[in-house]
Amino acid sequence: MTRLGATTGSSWGTAVRLGSTAAVSFGFYLALGDPTDPFDLVTGVVSAAVVAVVLGGVAFERTPSVGTLGTVLRSAVFLPVLLAAVVRSNLALTAVVLDPRLPVDPAVVRVPAPESRFARALLANSITLTPGTLTLDVVDDELVVHALTEASRTELLEGSLARWVAFVTGETAFLHENRRLAR
Repeated sequence: MTRLGATTGSSWGTAVRLGSTAAVSFGFYLALGDPTDPFDLVTGVVSAAVVAVVLGGVAFERTPSVGTLGTVLRSAVFLPVLLAAVVRSNLALTAVVLDPRLPVDPAVVRVPAPESRFARALLANSITLTPGTLTLDVVDDELVVHALTEASRTELLEGSLARWVAFVTGETAFLHENRRLAR
C-alpha cells in the first residue's frame, strides 16, 4: 500500500522529493521571517524538516527535476497575475454589494479542466481565491463553478486564469483546447 500521492520508485527519487520539499519550506519560512536571525534559521531548518517528513510524499506529483525549476519560475510570474485578478474581483464584488439594486445573478457553469492533478488543483484554487467564484466539484474533464455575477462568469469563461495555469504547468494541449472553446 502506498501513501496518497506517493509514487513508488527509487530511494534517490524519495530523497529528491524530501529535499525539494524541505528546501521550498525553508525558503518560504525565511521569506516570512528574518534570514539573518540565528533563531529563525534554526527554527526554519526544524520546520522544513518536519514539513518534508510529513508532506514529502505528497508535495510533488512526480520527482522534481530541472524542468520543475521552470514550473517554479513560471509560478513566480503567475502569482502577481493571480493577485491582480483577486484585487480586481474584490473591487467588482464590492461594487455589486454596495449597489442598492444588488445586481447579483448567481449561476453554475462548467469550465474545461486541465489533465494533470496539479494543474486542476491550481486552476480550481485560483478560481476559488477569486471573489465571486467558487469551484464546487470536478466532474469528468470539467470544473463545476458557482459564479455570483454575469461579469465573473464572463471572465471565467474567457479562460484567462486557465491560460495562465497552462503557462505555469506547460500543458500546451489544454491551452489550445481552451482557446478554441472560448471562441
